[in-house]
Amino acid sequence: MYSVPDLQTFVTVAKCGGITSASVQQGLSAATVSHRIVKLESVLNVTLFHRNSRNFRLTDEGQVFLERVEVILEDLQQAEFEVGSGTPHLRGHLRVTLSPWILSRFLLPQLTVFRRQHPDLSLEFLAVDRFVSLVEEGQDCAIRVGKLSDSALIARKLSDNDRIVCASPGFLADHGKPTSLEDLRDKPWVCLPWQTQFDVKDIKGRKRRLSVSRSIFVSNSDMLTSGALEGLGLAVRSRLAVKDELESGRLVEVMPGCLDAPDAPISFVYSAEGRAGRKIKSFYEFTKEAFRLGAGEFCAVANT
Repeated sequence: MYSVPDLQTFVTVAKCGGITSASVQQGLSAATVSHRIVKLESVLNVTLFHRNSRNFRLTDEGQVFLERVEVILEDLQQAEFEVGSGTPHLRGHLRVTLSPWILSRFLLPQLTVFRRQHPDLSLEFLAVDRFVSLVEEGQDCAIRVGKLSDSALIARKLSDNDRIVCASPGFLADHGKPTSLEDLRDKPWVCLPWQTQFDVKDIKGRKRRLSVSRSIFVSNSDMLTSGALEGLGLAVRSRLAVKDELESGRLVEVMPGCLDAPDAPISFVYSAEGRAGRKIKSFYEFTKEAFRLGAGEFCAVANT
C-alpha cells in the first residue's frame, strides 16, 4: 500500500516534471523519489508518467489521479490545521500563468510579504502574453487580460482596465500626432507578433479593421512598453500596464476612443475542480491586494 508521503512525492514529480528536480524540492534522494513512483504505479496498476531521458509527463490516468490527489492532500492539511496539529503556512508548489507586465508591475513588488507568510510554498510563474490552457500546460491558476469566454473555469475580477493607443512625446514630435485612421495606418508601430491588425472605429462609430505594416515586432508586453518609451512607434497597451508612464507624461494616449471594444478587465482564473484549493485561495487574496495597491482608482475588485 502507498502512503501520504508517496502521494506528496507523486504531486511534486508531476509539478517539477522530473525525478531530479523533485528530489531537490523534497530533500530526498533521486532513488527514493523513483521508488515511490514505481510503488504507486504498481499498487494502482497504471502508468502515471510517460518517461524519457529528459522529463516525466503525466499520462491521462496520471492527470486524473493528480487532480484528485491534490484535493485530498489539501483537505488533509486543512484538517490537521483545524485540529491544531497543522500549520497555517502553505506548502508545496503553485504554478501561475500571466502576462509579463502583470508580474513585473503588480505582483513582484508585493511578493516579499506573501513569501514571508508562506515560506514553504514555492511559486512558478509562466509569464507569457499568449493564451495558456491551465489543464494542457499544468498551470494551477491564471491572471488574464480581456473579456473571458464561457468555460468551466472560475473567474474572479481583479480590476477594470481598457486598451489604448499610446506613444512617447518624442515620437509624436518627430512623426506628428495622428488625427485619423489613415494617420494611424501610416505611422510606425511597435507590436507583438500577432498585432498587425486592430479593430478600430471611424468618425461615425463604425467598426473598421486597421492593418499596420511599418512595425517593429517584440516578443512580450514589457518590451512593447519599452519600445514605445524609446520612441520606436505607436503601441496598443493596457491602460494599467502603462499607468505610471501616462501619469508621468513619458507616454501619451493617442486618439482616445479609437479602438473598438477596448474593455480588457483583469481576472483571476482557476479550475472548478480546485486542485490546489487553499493555495489558490491564498494567492488570490494576495493578488487582489496587490492590484488594490498598484491599480489605485482603476481597481474595481470583486468582493467574492
